[in-house]
Amino acid sequence: MKTKFLILAILAVAALGLAPYSASAQMSGETLHISLMGGYLFPNNRIAVDNGGVFGLGLGYNFTKNWGIEAFGYFAPNLDDDGVLPGFGTTALNFDNDVTMARISALYHFDTGTKFTPYVSLGLGGQWISRDRPDYDNYSSFAANAGLGFKLFFNEVIALRMEVNDSYGFRRVQGARFNAPMVTAGLTFQVGANPACPDSDNDGVCDAYDKCPGTPAGYKVDADGCPITVTIRMDIKFDFDKAVVKRQYLPEVKKVADFLNAHPGSTAVVEGHTDSRGSDVYNQKLSERRAKAVRDTLVSDFGVSSEKVSSVGYGESRPIATNDTEAGRAENRRVVGVFSGTDVE
Repeated sequence: MKTKFLILAILAVAALGLAPYSASAQMSGETLHISLMGGYLFPNNRIAVDNGGVFGLGLGYNFTKNWGIEAFGYFAPNLDDDGVLPGFGTTALNFDNDVTMARISALYHFDTGTKFTPYVSLGLGGQWISRDRPDYDNYSSFAANAGLGFKLFFNEVIALRMEVNDSYGFRRVQGARFNAPMVTAGLTFQVGANPACPDSDNDGVCDAYDKCPGTPAGYKVDADGCPITVTIRMDIKFDFDKAVVKRQYLPEVKKVADFLNAHPGSTAVVEGHTDSRGSDVYNQKLSERRAKAVRDTLVSDFGVSSEKVSSVGYGESRPIATNDTEAGRAENRRVVGVFSGTDVE
């Protein structure tokens, strides 16, 4: 019954992860962290302690978004004694064990720039087992601890936390060390984060983490604060030294027009590229003429507003394939449409 209740409690905590998130809900540096955890302990059976529920309380401090330190205590009450220790045979006996563990660990958080923050931990601590088996000593030992987990932030303060860790004792008792893997889940409270962080361009990403400051108002952005873009390649071929869009390629141009018309808040840049044959100067001008030809076709043939689309040529400077083969050169002779805007996804 206790196990079923613990599993249900963990699932309830995990369900909180479905709550709405704010744009700035992520790990912050220079913050205090308080964690309440519950889970399941899987001790090695050579030390005569059965599996059971475990509860923990942690207090930590993040110096930066990556590095932190944490003190954590765990308590697993009334774990049964499976009776397999030397001298007691294999018959299970009705004895209980209270297991207490403590550790101080260094944590490294992998900064994803989003609400999801995986981490690893490594630390040292102690283990204590209080036994009620007659004539059997309590157990205590220094221990090493390693963990792997993640934090999933609902907002600037509260995060779901899940972790797998292992505590390995240094001291042998009856020829065995206490090895205590566990799986836990709970909540972490981030104290000291500034939910009203400066956001100069109002894109929902704090200035301290915004890699694209000055984003135009209304543009959808990614986790780094950069406008979301979509690229569509147009399979358009031109005659030698020509920049005229043949009618057979109008369906390719229409793809761009359809996207722009389906996303009123978007804009597009038509990019022209060439292979490496010819001089740099020649290829640069050729790519510009071809990109402009596609742009003009969008405006004149498909009614796209001239304010929504521009053109640029990159010559041979941005190959996507080798220029040593005809197939590669054909890949590099390309025209693409790059879109960004308020409703691009």
